[in-house]
Amino acid sequence: MMTDVTDAIHALLEAQEKAWQAGNAEAFSRTAAPDIVFTNVVGLFSVGRDPFEAQHRHIFATFYRGSSMRQTVERITCVRPDVVIVNTRTQVTGFGALPPAIVAHGDTLVTRLEQVLVQRDDGWRVGAFHNVVVHPDAAAATPPPVEGRLS
Repeated sequence: MMTDVTDAIHALLEAQEKAWQAGNAEAFSRTAAPDIVFTNVVGLFSVGRDPFEAQHRHIFATFYRGSSMRQTVERITCVRPDVVIVNTRTQVTGFGALPPAIVAHGDTLVTRLEQVLVQRDDGWRVGAFHNVVVHPDAAAATPPPVEGRLS
C-alpha cells in the first residue's frame, strides 16, 4: 500500500508541474481540496480553491508567465494512512521581474513547499499549501536535498 501512496503523491506533484509549465491555473488547482489553506511565498493567506486558483491565474499571467517549475521531494511524512505531509524544494526558471519580497538565486527561484495531502473520495488532494522563498544567503548554509521516502 505504501508504494501506491508514494506513486499517487508523485503523480500529484507531476500534475502540478505540468500545469505550471502550461501556465494553467485551473489544472494546477485541480490538485487542491475545496477548502485548501494557502500561504504563498510573500505570506498572503487564503482558504478555498477559488482564491488558490485566482492567485495562480494572476502569477501565471504576470511574473511567472512562461516559467517552468520543478519539485524535488525532500521528505514524505505519513501522519495517518489518509494524511501525508510532503516537503519539496521547488526551482522556478524563466520568470519575469519578481516582486521585491522575492529574491532569486540568479535565474532560479528556490522555495521550500510544504503540502498536506489528504486522501478523499476523488483521490489525493492538497489540504494545505505553504510556500517560502529560500534566500540565496541561507541556501549557502543548507545541505543539498535528499529525497525522502514514505516508510
